[in-house]
Amino acid sequence: MKKLLLFAGTLLTHYTLLAQQATPVLPATPHKFVVVAHRGYHIHIPENTVAAIEATAQCGADYAELDLRTTKDGKLVLMHDATVNRTSGGEGKVADLTLAQLRQLSLKGNDGKTYRIPTFAEALQAAKGKVNIYLDFKEADVAETWKQIQAAGMEKQVVVYLNKKEQYRPWRSIAPQVPLMTSLPDEMNTPAQLEAFLNMVTVSVLDNLTDSTMLAVARRHNVAVWLDAQTPTEGPGDWNAVLRKGVQGMQSDHPDTLVSYLRKNNLRDGLANANAYTPAASRYITLRDVPYGDAGEDNMLDAYLPEDRQPQTKMIVYLHGGGWTGGDKKELPAQLISELAGKLHYGVISMNYRLIRDGKNVYPAQLDDIRKALAFISSKAKKYQFDGTQFALIGGSAGAYLALQYAYAYDSLRQVKTVVDLWGPTDFTDKKVRQENKDADEKVVRLLGVADPAAQLAYDASPYHRLSAANGVPTLLFHGDEDPLVHVSQSEKLYAKLASLHIPTRFERYPHEKHGVGAAATMDVFTKLIGWLQQYYPSN
Repeated sequence: MKKLLLFAGTLLTHYTLLAQQATPVLPATPHKFVVVAHRGYHIHIPENTVAAIEATAQCGADYAELDLRTTKDGKLVLMHDATVNRTSGGEGKVADLTLAQLRQLSLKGNDGKTYRIPTFAEALQAAKGKVNIYLDFKEADVAETWKQIQAAGMEKQVVVYLNKKEQYRPWRSIAPQVPLMTSLPDEMNTPAQLEAFLNMVTVSVLDNLTDSTMLAVARRHNVAVWLDAQTPTEGPGDWNAVLRKGVQGMQSDHPDTLVSYLRKNNLRDGLANANAYTPAASRYITLRDVPYGDAGEDNMLDAYLPEDRQPQTKMIVYLHGGGWTGGDKKELPAQLISELAGKLHYGVISMNYRLIRDGKNVYPAQLDDIRKALAFISSKAKKYQFDGTQFALIGGSAGAYLALQYAYAYDSLRQVKTVVDLWGPTDFTDKKVRQENKDADEKVVRLLGVADPAAQLAYDASPYHRLSAANGVPTLLFHGDEDPLVHVSQSEKLYAKLASLHIPTRFERYPHEKHGVGAAATMDVFTKLIGWLQQYYPSN
């Protein structure tokens, strides 16, 4: 199948954290332990065919694992390899051949019959009401794939396996109800990394996860694990090894004999208690769309408060990004909230602020909103039992700028105790940086209403220039060296000044990351963010 995968959270992208959604429910199966037929049941029948799907259903397996690709003329077909060379009498890449050309090819079987390459629509119809589909999403368009799944009425019978991190966002955006599956990258090999990963993404299944401590993390997050058992000598020894891991499913090249073995040994539901994993109970209450000012949606916040909060419970406020013209409080991931509020017992606030529209709400409207929101939150401390005298601010891009500027220049009550800056701009007077990046410069001009980097307002509105030994707070900075929107020198300069003033600081930079981070860097950001809070703003 695909051993090394490569999906590692594109959550921290563009201006903010990507919003996480509730974990979609897996397709229904008659047994607790899932059996997956690798490329369909293909011992005598060619893989990835309608006949292989039908045989999968007949042998009692729960899923047919199928591979999806796109033809030269944009049609969706089943084919594992990028070329047709191995499985047919023809040659060439699927992407270079039309559907009509592919239809002329005969697939290789050993039963003397002739088989053809099926379209995705044909595969869906063959599976409907009979067997679920584990869709190995090789190369295809998400919108068209989802359209065909809906047209076939197969919305509740498909799990999608992601082969590339770039596939996550469109699937989550276009079809958020579809359960997703992926493998972990090789560099993600500790329970802490997996914990961070599952706190940042919404997946329903992982494969090829075998370490017992890692499996325990998956169970805590109610994420199923299906292991690959297919080998040239696959048999009871391999199957028992998988079962002993306490996972929830297995993929096999011999689903018929595997199903028979499980039935014979009363293992169709797996080993006793191996599948007893349920979502962790929520340990925080949620208050949504709470108005803190009179600017409508722009002056609303969401609050997440631990159920066991006390007067000393500390508060964290998140500021979304979006270039000061977009973004929303909903962008804070649900499982990050769960980690902070449910496990670490912080109170968490995600707030909207006034956005620039038609030249209105320019700087410092957003800073005034933060002051107003903090005052509002503090006023509710006695009623809801938390500490309203101090805050940590976390922001992404434009939100990171606001967090820094508020802490250094607007926090007259000295309530902000630490700031986490996710690739935010820090110096609007840097003429060279602004001249070399038209997009970023336009955003700054919209914010300030002034174009000249030498203007007094550009100086006054820059956290770098407002920072002093008297007003600085412990500051954690994250930035990618290849950020095309906010040049990494913005964080370099601020970090250097913080260090020169002997203010606690750390600069985490990522040589090959852009505006936001992906792959294993996402896990690193998450882990270090939590570690920083526990050091400079401990929850207890």
